[in-house]
Amino acid sequence: MSVFEKLTLVCLASTEQSSLVRTLELLSDNCPPEDIEEAVVFLLSDTCPSAPTARELERTQPFRFPVRVELQQTKGLSNAIFEIPQYVNSSHFLIIASDLEMDPLSVPDLIKIAKSRPDAIVCASKFKKGAKRSSYGFLHLVCNRAVNLAVELLLGRRGTELISTFQIYPTALCREMGFDDPERAICEFTFRPLARGAEYIEIPSDYVRRSDGESNYKLRNYVDLGLTCVKSAVAERRSAGRQPFAR
Repeated sequence: MSVFEKLTLVCLASTEQSSLVRTLELLSDNCPPEDIEEAVVFLLSDTCPSAPTARELERTQPFRFPVRVELQQTKGLSNAIFEIPQYVNSSHFLIIASDLEMDPLSVPDLIKIAKSRPDAIVCASKFKKGAKRSSYGFLHLVCNRAVNLAVELLLGRRGTELISTFQIYPTALCREMGFDDPERAICEFTFRPLARGAEYIEIPSDYVRRSDGESNYKLRNYVDLGLTCVKSAVAERRSAGRQPFAR
């Protein structure tokens, strides 16, 4: 059984600047400082728009936790995200985008659950009952729900945000997964531990679609996302050799 000792905040950043600062401010002001090891700003590159801001934060250290910058070594987030566990020095880590679409104020509640259920993956979901979504288009909703439902059926697991990574992960669990396939997809980061029986807990989290150009996601990406998620869910289910959970 895992023990929650400290949490590393991993903030993904590429084009974000003001929202990166605000994300870290909210986390610093609202997360219990005794629970946070540090914040790692995981940059696309040292020349991306977020880099000067991240480096300045690393230099000035303005928050209640240390800030460290790491550069992804592989191309594309789908591969680079698998690098994250090697940069984590704590028992658990949180992955959060720096665009403020998902609410950083959900993180203290995620921490409370992770402390009581340290072996679980704990997710903040914009689709969980009680969450509010602002400017989330109908087609986006339909596409997301369709992909998530397909993953639910294929993995035999219940959840409303199975394709998300805004979650707290036990570090040891992720290091045990053996993510060594060069063709891996980002969804495998969650699908593999779920297919192998990891506990999964969701809480509601509000969502606001950004209008300042800092959010890169496009509606047309859902087609590729759906195909990738289905393929990955099938592969992980076969690999795990598990039977469906009771629904």
